[in-house]
Amino acid sequence: MDDQKRTKILGGGLTLVILIFLLRSKVDSWLNGPIRALQTEVATAEKSAVTLEADAIQLKVAQRNLEDWQVISLPPDVDIAQRLYREWVQALAEDCGFSRIEVVPASKSTQKEYSTVAVEVRRAETDLQGLTRFLYLFDQADLLHRISSLTIDSPSPKGNPRLAISFTAEGMSADGAEDQLELLARTSLMTAVKEMDTSITATPSEFFPSGEPLEEFEPFLVRIDRELMRVEAVTTTGWQVARGAEGTQAASHEADAIIELFPVAWDRREKTQEQYAAFVKASPFVIPSAPKTYTPRITGVSEKSIKPGEAVKFTAKADGLDPELGTPQFALSDAAVGMTIDAASGEFLWMPLPQLAPGDYTATILMTQEKNTEVKVESELKITIKQPNAAPKITLDKSAIVVLGRQFTATAAALDDDATDTLKFSLGSGSPEGLTVDQKTGQLKWTPPTTFTPGKYDVEVKVTDSSAESVSASATIALDVQDDFAA
Repeated sequence: MDDQKRTKILGGGLTLVILIFLLRSKVDSWLNGPIRALQTEVATAEKSAVTLEADAIQLKVAQRNLEDWQVISLPPDVDIAQRLYREWVQALAEDCGFSRIEVVPASKSTQKEYSTVAVEVRRAETDLQGLTRFLYLFDQADLLHRISSLTIDSPSPKGNPRLAISFTAEGMSADGAEDQLELLARTSLMTAVKEMDTSITATPSEFFPSGEPLEEFEPFLVRIDRELMRVEAVTTTGWQVARGAEGTQAASHEADAIIELFPVAWDRREKTQEQYAAFVKASPFVIPSAPKTYTPRITGVSEKSIKPGEAVKFTAKADGLDPELGTPQFALSDAAVGMTIDAASGEFLWMPLPQLAPGDYTATILMTQEKNTEVKVESELKITIKQPNAAPKITLDKSAIVVLGRQFTATAAALDDDATDTLKFSLGSGSPEGLTVDQKTGQLKWTPPTTFTPGKYDVEVKVTDSSAESVSASATIALDVQDDFAA
């Protein structure tokens, strides 16, 4: 076969292969196209069915959650809801040892699907233990509520100080919640309960289990006054209870006392107060008060003047101390013989001998704290022993003539051994009317009227010093009152 003929045969075969391939593609598209379209539609439908099933499940979950929320919801009336919620928060805070507690209404909001009410507590007082218990029980309660803001003011980062607590609590009422006059289920005690009793009798109520046998009994908490009890069994004869639950104290309760359910959320039953204690101690929202500046000083010490042999007794007191550094300790330095001070109480005592010479006697009172003995606070003390106070000496003319209608003057002079004393002059009793003496200068002055009866009059002039135990001296001048013969 020559090359030309072979080429023709190969070309014809290639053409036939191409035609067969093209024809096969058209036949495949014509036969399989509808099948593939149906497969795509089936896959899309299956995907939509899965989505619808998931949506249906999600809808059922949402409906179930809504039903659950309606059960633990606040009443739909916002005014009733706020009042009941405020009373519940107040009672819980008091149960946890809060003092100066006052819960006041705050905001109210009504939406289409729900409504919210808020209450505020401003600067109530408690300690870390009380705050821990409150946060624990608040979170345990199966209610639609939360604490939206909380401020804790601490006077000291050490120890267990009293804290000032301010917070806002918000409760919610879901759409469709039932009207109710009480926030939580209630009944009452039929008989009084003593502190040691472990069985109580409650008034039958539809909200609490009866004594009928139950397939599965779940313990629950109730509150009577300020005590929480865990009901561990319900029989025809009463409730078997564990007293003083959740850190409360077992106490006696009168008949007819209110029993209130304390519902615990199912997802919080495994939590403990210890977890909340750790949270409180490490809480990032605690705002410590500004560091307090302590300026220790000694009070109750002052200069004193005494008579020879007079005892001196007083108590030095510590002020402005940092309580974390312990109690104060007192001591004396450079003290006169016989001076003592009690190290714990600060009571100072000195009984000088009567023959001790007059003069100034000093000492330095020292104060330290048991955990900071290197820092000493000092206060200087000076006690002056004075000589017995001697009376001042007064000099005055023994007699003088006074003429009716004319001014009469005379001056009394006085001296005192103590230059620091101030002298004061005065007239004795029975002095003639109108006669005066200057308290500072001792000058006598008098202008007797012409109607005054002439005669002899003795006038006493006294001078008194200003010491604590003042003494006086006096002198007498005889006045001869005569008519004015020259007139």
